[in-house]
Amino acid sequence: MRPRREARPPARPWARWLALAFFGVVLVVLGQFQEEVFAVLTRAWRAAGALVSGPWGPTAGAPGLSQHSLPASVTYHLLYAGASAGALHVLLRGRGTRWVVGGFGAALVVGLGLLALGRAGHWPVATEQGHLLISAASSPLALLAGYALALLSPPVAAPSRP
Repeated sequence: MRPRREARPPARPWARWLALAFFGVVLVVLGQFQEEVFAVLTRAWRAAGALVSGPWGPTAGAPGLSQHSLPASVTYHLLYAGASAGALHVLLRGRGTRWVVGGFGAALVVGLGLLALGRAGHWPVATEQGHLLISAASSPLALLAGYALALLSPPVAAPSRP
């Protein structure tokens, strides 16, 4: 039997709006200034690499993923998925956050797996599907779909207290 959780006092309404505005700004910056974000991420990863193992040479794009370096590309997609999951967490008041994070994580992992499979097996259909899945997870479409699915799901009944 799980221990009872005490009810938390209601959050300040301005804090929810502030958090939602923060995630919204992050999503807009990632979407509208994509090339600038990739440039910053590439410089950051180069600086981190220089600290760890000496200066890196010119980094090639992540084959099959983007024309940018692999660490920068993975970081960008994780940032976008994280900001989307954060926005959904605020919008849904924490309901289904595990499912949201799991869904974004699964989409990114399966997309990367399809890219690797397509590259290794010379299977262009898998590569294309991997690109589509990663692009869908890193787009406003995933945010809107997650919110719509959460609204359409039946509400969870509150546990009864004796």
